[in-house]
Amino acid sequence: MEISRNFESGSQRAHRVSAAALALAEKMETSLGAEVEVAALKEASHENGVIAAALTKIPKSIKSGVPTLPELQASFDKVYDVGRQAAHVPTGQKGLEGQLAGMLFAKLTVPPSHDSLPPPPPPEDSTGTGSKIIDSKMTEYILARAKHYVKVGELQEAVDELDKLQGQTSFTVRDWKAYANDRIAVEKALKVIKMECAILNKNMAG
Repeated sequence: MEISRNFESGSQRAHRVSAAALALAEKMETSLGAEVEVAALKEASHENGVIAAALTKIPKSIKSGVPTLPELQASFDKVYDVGRQAAHVPTGQKGLEGQLAGMLFAKLTVPPSHDSLPPPPPPEDSTGTGSKIIDSKMTEYILARAKHYVKVGELQEAVDELDKLQGQTSFTVRDWKAYANDRIAVEKALKVIKMECAILNKNMAG
C-alpha cells in the first residue's frame, strides 16, 4: 500500500508539473506575458532541481512578454535598413547631415545577397590599411549574413553576427539583439523543461 501511495503521489506530482509546463510553453509561444505561468511551474516543481535551474534562465522580460520568432523576423527588416544607413554615414559627419548622407549612400549601394546561403565575410581588413575598424563594406556583409540567419530562424547565429558590429551601426541593432537574446533564452529553458517533463512521465509509466 505504501508503494502504491508513493507511486500515486509521484504520478500526481508529475502530472501537475507537466500541466504547468504545458501552460507555460503555450504562453511562451506568444509574445504575451507569462509571469503567472512561470510562478505556477515554479510552485509545482519546487522539488525538481532541473526545472528550477531552467526557470532561473528565463529573462525578466517574460513578465511583459518576449517577441516571437515571426515577430523578430518581421521587425528585423527595418533594423537591417537602418543599420545599412548607419554604416554609410561618412566619417566625421553627425546629426541630420550625416543621417541624410547615410540614407543616400545606402540607396546607391547594392548590398550583398542574403537570399540563399549567407554571403561569405570579406577579408578582416577590407580597407587594405591593416586597421581593425570595421568599414561600411564589412558592415554590409555582417548585416547581410545576419539577415539570412534571421530569415531561416537561426537567431543565435544572427546575434553572433550582429555582435561584430561597431559604432552607430551597433547601436541601431541593440534593442533587436536584446529581444532576440531573450527569445533564445526562453527557447533554451523550454527545451530543458520539456525534456525533464518527458523523463518524469516516462518514469511514472514504468
